[in-house]
Amino acid sequence: MKLLIADDEKLTREGIRNLLDLKKLGITEVFLADDGIHGLEAARSHRPDIILTDVRMPRMTGVEMASRYLEEAPDTAVLFMSAYSDREYLKAAIKLKAVNYIDKPLDKKELENALAEAADRCRSLGAAKSGAMLKEQDLKGHLVLFLTDGAKAAAAAALGACLSPAIEPDFWFSAVVTSCLTPLSELPSEELMKESQLFSGYLKEHGITRLIMPKADRYIISFLCSPSRPETKVLEDFTRLVQSRMKTYCRFFIAAGPILQGMAQASVSYHSAMNLLDESFYHDYNSVLTPQPAAGSYQPAADPFTDFGAALTAQKKEDALKAAEAFYRGLKDGPPLPAAQAKDRYFRYLNKLDEISLANHISLWKREGLESESIWEDVMNRATLRELHEFLCERIQLYFQHLIFNQTEHPVVFQIKEYIRLNYAVPTLSVPEISEYVNRSSSYVCTLFKNETGQTVNQYLTDYRIKMSKQFLNDPRYRIADISAKAGYSDGNYYSKAFRKIVGLSPSEYREKML
Repeated sequence: MKLLIADDEKLTREGIRNLLDLKKLGITEVFLADDGIHGLEAARSHRPDIILTDVRMPRMTGVEMASRYLEEAPDTAVLFMSAYSDREYLKAAIKLKAVNYIDKPLDKKELENALAEAADRCRSLGAAKSGAMLKEQDLKGHLVLFLTDGAKAAAAAALGACLSPAIEPDFWFSAVVTSCLTPLSELPSEELMKESQLFSGYLKEHGITRLIMPKADRYIISFLCSPSRPETKVLEDFTRLVQSRMKTYCRFFIAAGPILQGMAQASVSYHSAMNLLDESFYHDYNSVLTPQPAAGSYQPAADPFTDFGAALTAQKKEDALKAAEAFYRGLKDGPPLPAAQAKDRYFRYLNKLDEISLANHISLWKREGLESESIWEDVMNRATLRELHEFLCERIQLYFQHLIFNQTEHPVVFQIKEYIRLNYAVPTLSVPEISEYVNRSSSYVCTLFKNETGQTVNQYLTDYRIKMSKQFLNDPRYRIADISAKAGYSDGNYYSKAFRKIVGLSPSEYREKML
């Protein structure tokens, strides 16, 4: 339970906080304010359950502060502290139905009893309201469900008539959908409930009712309903308010559908909002997405994939980054592609980077062990185009850092890699055979290679075989069954498992995406 103490005397407000055993009353958070204006700001920010305020304060009286805040949060318990000379103020306070009045100078026991009474009132009111709210929320949740389906307008009208105030069939409706990247079940429910009350309170000031329902542990579906067409600016301000408050809890996207009249049209607004969320891939986190006018006809930008590969092969970092930037701009500013297709294209670029990296004896992904990585999983874990582009640029930078480091490569390590390059297709290739070639013991070869490259010899061999098999998969003339043998695998099933573990896709899925 939260308590706000507003008094222009510092000793009074701090003394109440420090001297009373507030935790015993169930009060766990206390906020202080030195006048009515700061008290109103603190109340709106922290949403207290109880307000204990002096009647007479500079700039704004306690009565005016409480009056304004009770319009937004009518269930807040208010206690007034007053001296004998403040009786005229109390006449106005009586209209606010304050829980109690405490005379100054304050008596500790009287103050404790008044706060205990206020706390009990809050708990009783909370229990009573929660039962009624659960029933009302259930009705509103079903109404939201009906409003998302245009074929259920008649059922929505019948249910809307049961609410107080009623939602009429000819109301104006706008759907606002918040897509949270963190599951709703993992977010603080009590805090979100208070934020939701704040949002609904803002809309109520403008004559708008908000219906809300969570969906699939990810979406918060809201329908904003009003008997007359709401001003566009009011709805824009509402989405900005949600945007500013939700940043505290998670990353998200907000999509707002058009304002339409009639319950049969509410589903059109909802589906418009959901379609906008499909385009969230092209926006930054925490963006508000609204319907935009269709752009004029334009041609898709040229794909600089060939330039990208040439720059990596020629070891020209700036040219590689420039090609990556051109690719990013082409996707962002060109005709919008489905996110899945854009991710496929980024996979192609990252795969080319991996292919050239391995050719230079560099592994940018960990392929074995409990923390193994795959290019495809890295692509799928990026929710926005910007995030995916930044990841590609990060890996390009890492590749060129490794190139500088590898310029001083140990000559024995070079011999090992060269022998693997010439013999990777031999299924029986082993560490003892490689050790004999470089005229060193197996233990020396294993230790040296691991220390110099960060990989074991077998990990490097597996990486190289998968890299070479990718090249064969890019050529449709080869059958997958033949490719496994060409890459040094006598068992096709084992090859498929090794490929999926490293790439994140089966050989056939990889071929489909690349071709």
